[in-house]
Amino acid sequence: MIFIQRVIGLLTNLGLWISGAAVLFMVFLITLEVAGRKLFGFSTLVADEFSGYLLVITTFMGGAYTLKMKGFTRMEVIYNRFKGGSRWMVDLVFNLVSLLFLIVVDYWLWVHILSSYRSGLTSISIFQTPLYIPQVFMGIGVIFLVFQVILEIAGLFLWRRTNHTAEV
Repeated sequence: MIFIQRVIGLLTNLGLWISGAAVLFMVFLITLEVAGRKLFGFSTLVADEFSGYLLVITTFMGGAYTLKMKGFTRMEVIYNRFKGGSRWMVDLVFNLVSLLFLIVVDYWLWVHILSSYRSGLTSISIFQTPLYIPQVFMGIGVIFLVFQVILEIAGLFLWRRTNHTAEV
């Protein structure tokens, strides 16, 4: 179990680094576009398109780390009413439903990604980006999130067995 936790932790951190790099590149690209237009009268012509791709990469690749750090929003007003075993059950049901949902979403994402790849689908911009490239990050990001949800579920059972909070 320790080995699996470490591997998933590495993947989660890899997603974080990719997400962070995407944010930095997005900032650079937007700054270049604004400065280029204002100071030199030129445009990259792709800053808005690439920034959109980078935003998708940031969102999907950062999801697993956000879950790990308990960064997702939840309805605290309702959640805090549950204590002990009932809170454990709410967490378990929520994570199992999330896992099922993410597996279905990821399946259809990969169907879409493969369809984009096979058909040679590209953007309509001047750069004609093959759309499977940014889409692959969506599929990989959801896979990382699935792994993190599995780790959350395992952590719930570890907590239940040892009757104390396990850091996952």
